[in-house]
This record gives sequence, structure tokens and C-alpha cells, in this order.
Amino acid sequence: MKLFAWIDQHLWSVPLLVFLLGELVLSIWSARSHSPVLLAAAPISARQAVYTSLTGSFSAILGIALATVAILVAFGPRPGPTGTPTKVELDLARARTIVTGSLLMASFFMLAIVITATVAEAVDLKPVGNSAITTLIEASGAAGVVGLLVGGFGLALVIVERSKG
Repeated sequence: MKLFAWIDQHLWSVPLLVFLLGELVLSIWSARSHSPVLLAAAPISARQAVYTSLTGSFSAILGIALATVAILVAFGPRPGPTGTPTKVELDLARARTIVTGSLLMASFFMLAIVITATVAEAVDLKPVGNSAITTLIEASGAAGVVGLLVGGFGLALVIVERSKG
């Protein structure tokens, strides 16, 4: 239970753990397999199309995530009747900070995808894909999506709680 309490206070760790687990599983699978796996098994033209699509899609999502972070950072606790923030407002400010951490970690993995996919378009030109590049993209994609889901769910909870007050 202490682990869940720690994760609750450090939501940024969820996408990081997903990335580490994904990279470990994909690397072991790729090393133990006698043939390429997942994206590395795709033909060059398909891999190039995926890299291009990932670069465009994750660039846009990265922008939206960073705009959300900027908006969350701008919200401060509302002052109460006495001029000082209430405990509820301070708790909501803490929750926004936690959600911001998750979205920033998701943004980091989306940036990793954009950079890696851009580089991969130029260097991953062999018939069999580079497993280091493909596993990095796949694990980062999973971490970025999970980070967005966790951050989005947390953001929804913060908005619902803020609208009650």
C-alpha cells in the first residue's frame, strides 16, 4: 500500500515505469527472437511511413500537452473569504502540481519519439529495422500514451473538484 501512496503523490513515475518495463520486455523479446519483432519486422516503406506519422502526430500532441501544463501552472489557489487560500484550494493546487508532473513526463517521452522517429527516417534504411530504434520508439509511445491518460484523468478530477467550490 505504501507503493500506491507513493505513486499517487508522484504520478510522473507511472509513464517512466511503463517505459522501463516496455523497453525491458521489448529488448528481451527482440534479443531472444530469431526474427525481427513488431516495427523492426515491417518493410522499409512501412517503417518510414510510421516514422513520419509518429513525428507529425506526436509533435501536435506534445504541443497540446505543453499548453495544458502552461495553463495548469498559471492557476493558483483562489483566496478564501479571509484572503488566504483554504485547505481545499491548497489541496487542489497540490493536485495540479502532481498532474503537471505526469504531463511533463509524458511530454518528455513524446519528445523522445519525435526526435527518434526523425532520426530513424534517415538512418533506419535496411531491410530489417534497427531493434534499438524501434524498441525505443515503441516503449516511448506506450509511456507517452499512459502518461497522457494518467495526466488527463488527473486533470479531469482536478477540474471536477475545482468546479464544486
